[in-house]
Amino acid sequence: MTLKVNAETLKSWLSDKNEIAFIDVREIGQHTKGHPFFSISIPYSLFELNLEILIPNKKTKVILLDQNDGISILAYKAATLIGYSNLFILEEGVNGWINAGYKLFDGINVPSKSFGELIEQYFHTPSITAKELNKKQKNNENCIVIDGRPFDEYQKMSIPNSICCPNGELAYRVSSHVKDINTEIIINCAGRTRSIIGAQTLIDLGISNKVKALENGTQGWFLSDLCLEHNKNKFLDISPNNIETEKLQNKILQLISKLNVSLIDHRKAQELILDDTRSTFIFNVTTSNKNSNQNSFIKNVPGGQLVQATDKYIGVWNARVILIDDGDLIRAGTTASWLKKIGYETYILKKGLLEVKKLKLKNQTIFKKDKLNLLKSEDLINLKNTIVYDIRSSKDYSRKRLKNSIWLNRANLHKQNIKNNDAIVIITDNLEKASLIIKDLEEKKLSHLTKVYKWSQSELKNYPLIMDESIKFLSEKISIDYNFHTHMRHKGNREDAKKYLKWEIDLIKKMDNQELSHFKIS
Repeated sequence: MTLKVNAETLKSWLSDKNEIAFIDVREIGQHTKGHPFFSISIPYSLFELNLEILIPNKKTKVILLDQNDGISILAYKAATLIGYSNLFILEEGVNGWINAGYKLFDGINVPSKSFGELIEQYFHTPSITAKELNKKQKNNENCIVIDGRPFDEYQKMSIPNSICCPNGELAYRVSSHVKDINTEIIINCAGRTRSIIGAQTLIDLGISNKVKALENGTQGWFLSDLCLEHNKNKFLDISPNNIETEKLQNKILQLISKLNVSLIDHRKAQELILDDTRSTFIFNVTTSNKNSNQNSFIKNVPGGQLVQATDKYIGVWNARVILIDDGDLIRAGTTASWLKKIGYETYILKKGLLEVKKLKLKNQTIFKKDKLNLLKSEDLINLKNTIVYDIRSSKDYSRKRLKNSIWLNRANLHKQNIKNNDAIVIITDNLEKASLIIKDLEEKKLSHLTKVYKWSQSELKNYPLIMDESIKFLSEKISIDYNFHTHMRHKGNREDAKKYLKWEIDLIKKMDNQELSHFKIS
């Protein structure tokens, strides 16, 4: 028997400061078209693969949200089998939320994006327009442009003469690179959030230089008819010397003291980890994971990205978070300052990675696939009287696929007219994902032979007669696994870029008092 909760009760739970996981089990395309502010996306197609990562404590109160189509019931059963014991389903799914008078938010990483806008509004983070910056560069004024995104994003497109230094590394590296206090520092990202957070990070640290966020980032740059650069490889690979490190550490200690962020040793960390009444997440927030512990309980997520997309890594609101760096405290400290403001109970491991080896860490239980009946590429030539389901992303399926194959998402499996003794082949690029489909098929208790082929583009080139390489456009209604939210901005579409930037700016206008009060900005 499933336990249901109405939207009004759930709304009160989201305000009571206790740990809670509000999980949207719809596919990402459905989620980004509109979801409650605090909902976390764990699509049913990947549910068991991500559930234990995002909700490590199985006693956590978990509420499941769907399209009022029964998928929450399937997810409820799956979570129960894994061992989750405090599960609820939102009555009428997303419709129940709307009917209670509550708003939906489109897009992705909504809490983090909203947080960035709130930071700018509260602290009046200074900014500079693309045209103003371009004028400064043309006049050879004393300024430097630092891109706060990860290196792979920087390489795709960047502001001319910029250098990459991911946000989590800014406080650690910038003062050693910029020696002239008269140099103006401009922080940019692709849009707004990381520009704002990056600039405010340096301001909060008390850097002597003028610091500004580039208004609207690279999108604002090309909307101003200015040219972006591509495939650049300038990375701020500099570390502070011992004297500079000590100065930065003192500033960080003052900052986290004001915010009541605790520095803990390995004994206290161990106590938090073993406390089964709470959810504890541990992150190595350095950009490089070369020293990262291999235990899956510790994730390497650079600090800037952890702040930028918190709901991607932490599935439990009001959870505990322990941050680790190389022991410098600077990267963990700046990241902690933001996570504390977002609303997490945040700690820093004093000696960082040096103390990790002293911890007895939980081996995170991750879904293990059953043994699959695998096909080779040549086996695909003579498929007869066989249903071929392609469970790769709809985007990949639309580009290339086997002839007569049917695109399938796990959420739509129940709509398929599968009969006893049907022969089925699953095409996949993820064997764990295929294992979930096969498990669901077995629960139908039909006698069918199911085989799996793991997609290999290089091998399939040898069998052109079985391939369909025509472009097949799938609609938003069908491609429920694809994020259509202003997606053409990535391809230089001006209208989508304008819509995206307006979406970011307007987020806090949509938030109600409960959503606004969750963040601890002041």
